[in-house]
Amino acid sequence: MGFQLVRPDDAAAVAVLTDLGNAAQAVDDPESPAGTPELTAGWLRYGWDLEPDQRYLYRPSEDDDPVGVLNVGVPKRDNLHLVTGGITVHPDQRRQGHGSAMLAELLRQTRELGRRTVWLGCAADDDGAAAFLKQHGFSYASHDARRYQWPSKVDQDHVAALYAEARQAAADYEVVRTQVPTDDQLLAELIEVTAAINDAPMGELEFEPEKFDLQRLKDFEYAGQQKGERIYRIFARHRHTGVVGGHTVMMVQPSQPTFGNQYDTAVHRDHRGHRLGMLLKIEMMRWMADAEPQIERIETWNNADNSYMINVNEAIGYRLSRIFDSYQLAL
Repeated sequence: MGFQLVRPDDAAAVAVLTDLGNAAQAVDDPESPAGTPELTAGWLRYGWDLEPDQRYLYRPSEDDDPVGVLNVGVPKRDNLHLVTGGITVHPDQRRQGHGSAMLAELLRQTRELGRRTVWLGCAADDDGAAAFLKQHGFSYASHDARRYQWPSKVDQDHVAALYAEARQAAADYEVVRTQVPTDDQLLAELIEVTAAINDAPMGELEFEPEKFDLQRLKDFEYAGQQKGERIYRIFARHRHTGVVGGHTVMMVQPSQPTFGNQYDTAVHRDHRGHRLGMLLKIEMMRWMADAEPQIERIETWNNADNSYMINVNEAIGYRLSRIFDSYQLAL
């Protein structure tokens, strides 16, 4: 068997990687949009914030075509004990030991790196994948919920009433729209509120707070720009102190123009209780209606125990798509 590290400039390997992912996704998670080689290459080159995961094509033997993909994520700024993984097997090649072979390689690399914790995940209703993980010593540790909003189906009168209430509760805050790239001075002001995402529940996952600084925020914006993303940010600034109390970020990929991604929304603990989460989310909806009117569906994720943000999302028209479980192995 062999593992081929896929590099972003290897067009043939990127195409195979993308096709394998799409074949599996069509069976395992058909609600997600299909990938393209261009998007795959962008993630291989830039990742979320210039820490891209490594992806390997897996062949059972040198003479075989690739039948699977191994994803290996190695955080470098924080959580230096951790490796995050992904194992994908083509639907026609399952239950032949390929998943176990890829998992063995993932654990080998984890030990070689001197790390002690591995995360893998699967849909909560995928009994086969859950059994595979438990069989190999992984334990359930947390769960995340994916929701979708269809802007054309949103009750706009209801949302307008929620917006008026949030505006009144957040009267001490001004709401500011900004697009990437952001100047360094403003990015520096956004560090603390970006780090507020660490307050979200993580279940039993062994995880330390992520470390945010100016360079990391710049790297996130640069990576998004290089992948072609249009990134929108709205933040709430306290009128009397000038401190940024909350923000929300939305992304639209031009190659998938009808699909929006609601990225992080966070409110600093010192500014909670003013309905800033609701205000920022609805303000972003209004902006997208003008700036990206072609959007048909928007995706957002929350830890399934994050009741505050889930209640906000449900109130403005997001509906549950699926729950995904996280499993953890301590070496």
